[in-house]
Amino acid sequence: MNTWDPVKIQHVPWYAALQPVFEKLDGLDGWPSLLDYQRLLELQPQSILTAHGKPLHVVAQNTDKTTDWQQSYEARIYLRGELQTRLESWHDCFNLLTWIVFPRAKAALNARQYDLLETRAGLPFATGTRSAAQDALTQFDESGVIVLCADPALSNLLLNFQWKRLFWENRAKVTSHMRCILFGHGLLDRALSPYPGLTGKGIVLPVKPDFFQQPLAEQLAQADLCLAQVLGDPLALAQPKDLVPVPFLGFPGFVPENAAAAYYDDQRYFRPGRNLKP
Repeated sequence: MNTWDPVKIQHVPWYAALQPVFEKLDGLDGWPSLLDYQRLLELQPQSILTAHGKPLHVVAQNTDKTTDWQQSYEARIYLRGELQTRLESWHDCFNLLTWIVFPRAKAALNARQYDLLETRAGLPFATGTRSAAQDALTQFDESGVIVLCADPALSNLLLNFQWKRLFWENRAKVTSHMRCILFGHGLLDRALSPYPGLTGKGIVLPVKPDFFQQPLAEQLAQADLCLAQVLGDPLALAQPKDLVPVPFLGFPGFVPENAAAAYYDDQRYFRPGRNLKP
């Protein structure tokens, strides 16, 4: 979908975290300009900073090819706060919105990516290669899902691919003790037109039972802080398998179809775990 249509994300559960920020773009006749995006950043109560202490600001995408790793996308964010943004792109729009809603987590993720770039820059095999940690971090940045959970039993069902037991047999408990938030801007883009098999790469964050009684803004601020701590750990996300698959459309109420038990029998979407038999 490449049409500017704000209605497309209104009242959609998986865009709830972004909605308060996105509403500030209401009233535009068409796609936001770079100036519109920059004004959105400047409306925030506090400046959004990279881990290097540079204020984030929107710049046009640089299409010139370079072999200088310090001119790469991630390095320019970290070193100078330059968030390269394409016009008429939901992918890049969602990236900016995610920076605004989860500034600490995005800064921590960017810092990890920068550190790995710097480490590998001096290696003779660095050109054209990526480490497992770089792949994991990129997957989370593009397709990440945050799962906030106040019940370890529910987390275990998620981690063990027990989809029907989780989403159907424990439906009421999932509603009251779990929350799913899309983080990856690529996934947010693909979710504009959801399809069977659309799955995120998740990190599960344990929370206290009263967490979900707080206003959404407080929940998001705490999630941002906790996620930043996880992503800032140099030993975390050492490989893509450290991320758990999350078929997020299975969360109760996300789509009308999942109000029926048979929805969770569709193995195009709810696939058995790596070591489990159908």
